[in-house]
Amino acid sequence: MMKNMYRIPYSNLTATCPFLLLLMAMLLFTGCVQNSGLVSYQQKDYAGALRHFQSEGDSAGDFAAGVMHYKGEGVQRDPAEAAVWFQRAANGGHASAQFNLGLLYLNGEGVAKDLGEAFCWFSRAAAQGDARAQYNLGLMYARGDGVAEDMAATLNWFRLAAEQGYVKAQIYLGGLYARGEGVEKDRREAVRWFRMAAEQESTEAQVYLGVMYTKGDGVEKDNDEAAYWLNRAARKGSITAQRYLEKLSAKTTKK
Repeated sequence: MMKNMYRIPYSNLTATCPFLLLLMAMLLFTGCVQNSGLVSYQQKDYAGALRHFQSEGDSAGDFAAGVMHYKGEGVQRDPAEAAVWFQRAANGGHASAQFNLGLLYLNGEGVAKDLGEAFCWFSRAAAQGDARAQYNLGLMYARGDGVAEDMAATLNWFRLAAEQGYVKAQIYLGGLYARGEGVEKDRREAVRWFRMAAEQESTEAQVYLGVMYTKGDGVEKDNDEAAYWLNRAARKGSITAQRYLEKLSAKTTKK
């Protein structure tokens, strides 16, 4: 069931863009109500917003400019220019900029691919509590990407991210406990992490949790609970969940 855990991808820029926009919106509630760049952005005057952000001279504005260059808002999409602005913001201690700069180096997008640089910037963001960076550091240690493999470090970074509610880290951590990889095998602990992710609507975790209930694996066997989680996953289109539901239904019918 857990064979494909290592195929969970790194957190990426595409996935985080909604978060980045949310972060900019949140600034409105932290004393920046009069920020001209944010006002223009909300009004969808992207060119105007970009001019304001680029002229602000602070890490938040530099970060916002980087996001807009990366996405091509108010300007032609240009990952290389985005890297310049992320670098400025990252040097100023902006955690999300450090994370994004790490991703650009990890993927060789807008900059030359450099796993060492990616590791460096993820480390800086992770030290500031960025869960996405913590998760990516865990993967780098697990895979030996730009750093020596170290399962103790992997577990540490996954746990820190998972404790912040980061779903991918919760799933991966659950997988490590389920397999006993780098840690003493503990299926109950695996269930605990899968449940946290499942409650956040992770289809993958809902399937894992449902299957574990069908088998009494790490939990007391409970077909009703199994059906509950598998149905939640199936309603979102999980073929695997649908197949397990069919098997569960067949067993129930025989009884």
